[in-house]
Amino acid sequence: MEEYKDKFYEKLKEQEEIKDCKFSNINEREINLENSDITRCEFKNCKILDSNFDNSSFSNIEFINCDFSNSSFVGTSFVRVKFINCKAVGCNFTESSLFDVSIKESNLKYINFNLTNFKNIFIEKTNLQNSSISEAKFKTVSFKEDDLQNCQLFKTSLNKIDFTTCNIDGIIVGLDDVKGMIVNNIQAIELSKLLGIIIKD
Repeated sequence: MEEYKDKFYEKLKEQEEIKDCKFSNINEREINLENSDITRCEFKNCKILDSNFDNSSFSNIEFINCDFSNSSFVGTSFVRVKFINCKAVGCNFTESSLFDVSIKESNLKYINFNLTNFKNIFIEKTNLQNSSISEAKFKTVSFKEDDLQNCQLFKTSLNKIDFTTCNIDGIIVGLDDVKGMIVNNIQAIELSKLLGIIIKD
């Protein structure tokens, strides 16, 4: 792989597709990256804020220690992508597609995953507080030690999804959403309160 520092936007303007590159220490803000095609690349210690990635494609990518806060990824696809210790606070992933994606030790507070397709996804030790994942589709999705406090999961089937190691305090769900959801005893009591169920000793 060729390695570039502080040259991501310049590289993108040179060609429609970026592939087989390493990018490090990028610091950009409010740039238009719409309809980008990026494959087999590594991004490390990069900060690209308030930017537009709408309708782009990322495949075979590693993001390490990166920050994309307040950026837009509407209609974007991610295939075989890893996010490690990344920040995407307030990002908009509406109607995006995530396939074979892992997200570890990242901060995704206030993120919008509405109408997004998730398939073969592993999310571990990640902050999803106050995020919105409504009307999304889950297939083979795993959560481990994640913080989903006050997360909105309305009209998203949680059937066979295991949340036993996660914080799900205050999540917003409907009665149909929780069918088949896997929770521990304490979580079950809290969910019953959210759904208006009264438990008597």
